[in-house]
Amino acid sequence: MKKRPVYPLIIAAVSLAVFIPLLSGVITHAAWISTVDHAVVQVVTAYRPTWLTAIVLVITNLGDPPVVVIVGLIVAAVLFYFRRRRYAWFAFASICLMSLVNHIIKNWIRRPRPFVQDPRITPLTTAGGWSFPSGHASGSMLLYGTVILIALSLVSLPRARHFLVGFSTVMIILIGVSRIYVQVHFPTDVFAGWSSALAGLMLLWWLMYPWLTAVGPTGWAGPQHKANSRK
Repeated sequence: MKKRPVYPLIIAAVSLAVFIPLLSGVITHAAWISTVDHAVVQVVTAYRPTWLTAIVLVITNLGDPPVVVIVGLIVAAVLFYFRRRRYAWFAFASICLMSLVNHIIKNWIRRPRPFVQDPRITPLTTAGGWSFPSGHASGSMLLYGTVILIALSLVSLPRARHFLVGFSTVMIILIGVSRIYVQVHFPTDVFAGWSSALAGLMLLWWLMYPWLTAVGPTGWAGPQHKANSRK
């Protein structure tokens, strides 16, 4: 069993340092929230040709909650198949259970979506429910953030590991930005979704780390232990 590392707590603390001001700003209707939203929207929606919109609509659909849950279950199933059961339970907990936190916050804050607040906005896709924080941004962070953590821990081939980390990072960014592009979320919704999910993911990783890395039939011996066992 390995000692808990410090870096997850540092990342979680930084993420909360981003999320808490966003949460407070939305609750109190702070002027700087509108300033940030307007500035980012102007940049993201400045160029929206038909071909790009078609691509973005595909990307944004990949962040739909049912898709995230299904992919998360597939990731967990693959880990179970390769007998990484502890990591499979971590994937299930991080992707499925942590998504519940986002749902709770949404129904607590009850921030209307951009096109509800301003009828002049025409969204490029349908969206219901509340706006803050973005479920797509949160879900993609939980799903692909989990893939990144598992890839860094279990994938020994450098090229495969680099591909999974790079692909997952790009998907987190693209899905979040796509929600701003199609104008169903404010940028601060997306930033809050990313930061809250990252904080929860890293806290869960920190809590489960000793159990995940314990040597045993359902855990993972780690490269150092394997190297020693071959001597």
